Amino acid sequence: MNTTSGKLFKNFTTLFVGLLLVQIINFLFSLVLPKYFSPIQFAQFGIFTSIVFILIELINAKLEVAVMLGKNSEEAKQIVIAAITAAIILSILTTLISIPIIIFYGKVYILLPLIVLLYGLHQPILVYLNKVENYKAINIFRIIQVLVTCVATLLFVFLKIKTALIIGFFIGLFMATIYSLQFVSIKFDIEIFKQKIKQYDQFPKFGTWSSVLNNFSRNSIPLLLTQFFSQQLVGFYAYSTRLLNAPTGMYTTAISQIYYKMASETEHQHLKKETHKIILFSFFIGIIPTLIILFFGKDIFYLMFSGEWLASGKIAQYLILWYFSGIITGPISFLLDVKNKLKFEFGFNIAFFLLRITAICFGAFYHDFYLSILLFCAVGVFMNLYLLWYINFNLLKND
Repeated sequence: MNTTSGKLFKNFTTLFVGLLLVQIINFLFSLVLPKYFSPIQFAQFGIFTSIVFILIELINAKLEVAVMLGKNSEEAKQIVIAAITAAIILSILTTLISIPIIIFYGKVYILLPLIVLLYGLHQPILVYLNKVENYKAINIFRIIQVLVTCVATLLFVFLKIKTALIIGFFIGLFMATIYSLQFVSIKFDIEIFKQKIKQYDQFPKFGTWSSVLNNFSRNSIPLLLTQFFSQQLVGFYAYSTRLLNAPTGMYTTAISQIYYKMASETEHQHLKKETHKIILFSFFIGIIPTLIILFFGKDIFYLMFSGEWLASGKIAQYLILWYFSGIITGPISFLLDVKNKLKFEFGFNIAFFLLRITAICFGAFYHDFYLSILLFCAVGVFMNLYLLWYINFNLLKND
């Protein structure tokens, strides 16, 4: 094993072990949740987090992605300050956006701008910790988040608070963010912000809107499904994605962080070889679990949660090939940022967005929930394969 591969594997193992502990806790917690929450409550939580995950793509103006491109630790810290300054400025906009959401969806949405700001504070810090290879701190951040979330949620369940899922989510995020603030001196600096927004102008111009489109087309699905189908079906979908996100997110988060750092520092002639290793490794990591869910998803959910949640197992069978393709392409998609292909990424995500919406609406036209999910996943697989082709034959081609 060469030096680059050995270092990559060591760093990946460090992150993966931490994520494994986090996801074991999260998975066990998810097994308990159906005893206390209905599919409708999962739908409400899914809608809330969908809005959060869309807005957090705006909050740092994508400057958090540029942190990894800093030439040294000090420049990276300056980009962190610029990203946090952007978050403070844009949090005012988020507050204004939240006002009509609070009116239509309920008082718990008062937490929305606070949660988005918390992401704006810790997102660039986590990228900085990745750059300086402080993976222990990243693991501690995630362990604090999941443990506090679990404990707080269960506490609010016993207090019979209906929005326990959302409040627990907020408290876990708050405590983890407080922990992360010790690693970088936080300050509001408009001059550094102006300097870095000019230096990395491609990120706010194209990266921000590209990420918003991608996340909107993915995370708005519960919102869109609610318009056409029952909240119970949407709840089954939200719970399926929660369970599938645990193992797939554990892997892709770890390998993506390591790959992004490696790709930003590796010479072009070696990058193709290392990228192909990541692709093959991801394929073999994911293929067996994918086949198990694909053929036995309903049976597994029936054994674990009883017949009431059988629909979630069926939905998981539909989703799994899309998740599998994401395991392979997700980590190496950071190459678009490294190679400054943000215009392509923007166009790609526009097409992805339109195709996803079309897929959902087509199924809705025939009043078939599962047809919507099937077409949505088929679009995801197709676009991920296209992205894999583009990266391999364009970004990794020999000069």
